[in-house]
Amino acid sequence: MGEVDTSPEVAAKAVEDLTSMAVDSEKGERLYKAALIRSDKGSTYRMLAKSLASGKLDIVHYACDLDADGNPTTKWRITRILAVAPERFDNEIEFIKKSLKGNGEEAEGVRVHDMTGLTDVTAQGQSLEAWSKKMASEIHNKP
Repeated sequence: MGEVDTSPEVAAKAVEDLTSMAVDSEKGERLYKAALIRSDKGSTYRMLAKSLASGKLDIVHYACDLDADGNPTTKWRITRILAVAPERFDNEIEFIKKSLKGNGEEAEGVRVHDMTGLTDVTAQGQSLEAWSKKMASEIHNKP
């Protein structure tokens, strides 16, 4: 048999978070845009993109539940797209909206946070965090 290695070294390995996105300013990377898409039935999708030195984007999006601070507590339908043209960001929003429609839902709100005007990665991160909290507050306070 031997298909599964249960040795402690293997069993203790952490599972990589496929939704995390490291941004290395030394490599010319910057946060690009974030999006939050809500459906009329309460589904939430988050999307985040970073720009690479080449001008292309890395994008990650997923369905999730958000806590009061805008942090995802549960994630599913994770999609990661590497080194694509900037137009792909808007195309992925449309893809998510079509996916919702295919599941009998309608996109109720699409909010996009553009961070391209900020050149400092730390400021971008702070801006993203504040925006995420604001979006979560709006979602949780909605009747």
